[in-house]
Amino acid sequence: MPHIDLDTSSDLNKKTKILCTFGWRMALAGAETRLIMRCCHDMAKAMHVINPEFTLTRSFFLVRCCDGNSHYAERIAKIKSLGINMNSVTRLNFIANDVISGEITDLDLIYHKIRAVRPAHYNKNMLIPIEAFAAAAFAYCNGGTATVCLAALIGGFMLMFFKFWLLKKGFFETFVFMACAFLGCATTYIMCTYVLNASAEETRLAIMATTLLLVPGFPYMNGFLDIFKGYLEIGVMRLVYSIILTACAASGLLGALYLMWI
Repeated sequence: MPHIDLDTSSDLNKKTKILCTFGWRMALAGAETRLIMRCCHDMAKAMHVINPEFTLTRSFFLVRCCDGNSHYAERIAKIKSLGINMNSVTRLNFIANDVISGEITDLDLIYHKIRAVRPAHYNKNMLIPIEAFAAAAFAYCNGGTATVCLAALIGGFMLMFFKFWLLKKGFFETFVFMACAFLGCATTYIMCTYVLNASAEETRLAIMATTLLLVPGFPYMNGFLDIFKGYLEIGVMRLVYSIILTACAASGLLGALYLMWI
């Protein structure tokens, strides 16, 4: 009967810790489930782990490894949120490729390399105007005039400003999406109606372009990919969370439209 390896300094426990930390970091960075599983299995094979077991859910990542002497080791890491950071995913994938190809074999070095990967954060002072210009670009691509683009630019700026500010204050993401959709829509409407004298059609187009900034496109994409590739549980969870965020944004948008009598 297999029994747990209590020696935390053993190679088996080190390999389990490496695989768990790697998968956990990949999940936090928003990697696709199939990529996480494939990298972990290939790394386990390169480190001569026998019959590794990996369980990834929305809440945790569990790794169970065995050796040839009826010993096994388990490790679990809690996942607070599935973020989006392709820089971290790419760097972690490079480390996995180095382990798989045999370029890195020292277990302590592998672990420290994984832990050294820190998320690269955008400067929010730059990201807010970039997102605002994205709203203006949405309006332009949908046939908007200069008036529509300007209204979407200002509305998008206010939306993203309040989004980052509310998240920094610790509000729930669902509430943030609802509040920002309301504030962004209201700002765009006020600009169109009282400043730019836009028509009703131009106002609707500007509001649409502004609220498009809140659509969680990446979680939707990952959710569908997970489902199509057989990872139903986490794929459904990703989709459900994306739908909830979209519903919150829609609630804020409809609330603003109702108050503005659009």
